[in-house]
Amino acid sequence: MQRSIPRVLALVIALTTVAIRPIPAEAGKLQVVASTSTLAYFAKQIGGDLIDVGFIAGGNRDLHYIEVLPSYMLKLRKADVYLTIGLELDMWSAPLVDGSRNSRLHVINCAGDIVPMEVPQFKADARYGDLHRFGNPHYWVDPDNVPAICGTITKAFSTGDPQHAGAYEAGRDAYLARLQVRKAMWDSLKPQMADVRFISYHNTWPYFCRYFGCKSVGFVEEFAGVSPSPSHLAALIDRIRAEKIPIVAYEPFHDKRIPEMLAEKTGCRAIMLPSSTGGAPGTDTYEDLIDTIVRTLLAATKGT
Repeated sequence: MQRSIPRVLALVIALTTVAIRPIPAEAGKLQVVASTSTLAYFAKQIGGDLIDVGFIAGGNRDLHYIEVLPSYMLKLRKADVYLTIGLELDMWSAPLVDGSRNSRLHVINCAGDIVPMEVPQFKADARYGDLHRFGNPHYWVDPDNVPAICGTITKAFSTGDPQHAGAYEAGRDAYLARLQVRKAMWDSLKPQMADVRFISYHNTWPYFCRYFGCKSVGFVEEFAGVSPSPSHLAALIDRIRAEKIPIVAYEPFHDKRIPEMLAEKTGCRAIMLPSSTGGAPGTDTYEDLIDTIVRTLLAATKGT
């Protein structure tokens, strides 16, 4: 699928954070919209009752392709802050921002302090499918990246609403302290996760694998965002059999018939891994999202 987005505006959203003017004290709560459910979750942990927050794309949506709807533009027309993933993932944000006609809207690139993985060292054009020129954008599934994301959000809130800057910083610190407790538990599972190998439908998991030490060893997609060819699927079947790869993972919005076909022909397991909060039952929090991914991978590896 080709992206039909004004290139200049798309690059602004992908690469920059808009300078924020303070919001008048009488304006009430900070009105926040996030491009994704996961960013909205982080925002709520930081802002608490000082903000109203909503999101555009829920956890069961393909974040590469969100239809531009007038209702989304209306959401942004009423917002003070719009949080984006950046790195060319939520490029559909560009026409939403433009269509909102909201001159006071502050667009925040939450990848601003992230060191991207897999930045192409060649000219990434349409021949490579939806390859992201500035690096892999699925950075939030690495728990070690959460402090940077929350730091960017906290700075945006504190600049836009300086009278509550201390409260936003306290909200961030309290959330990161809770997250650290969960990270200690995740760290204890890393020896088990080191044995996990899987083929994923899309290249969603390099940051997750870096944190946990597991291995995403191939992709159902031959090129990012492009349906696999019969020859690619045939090669995958041969590889799964030869290397005894135990898992093929897909996300809620993928066509599960392909992973299920691979499982039927090779004896591996086809499993659904949500990559955003709300993408599966019991994943409304970031902590529960990561728990679910880890638990599902370990169970599939052990054959339980």
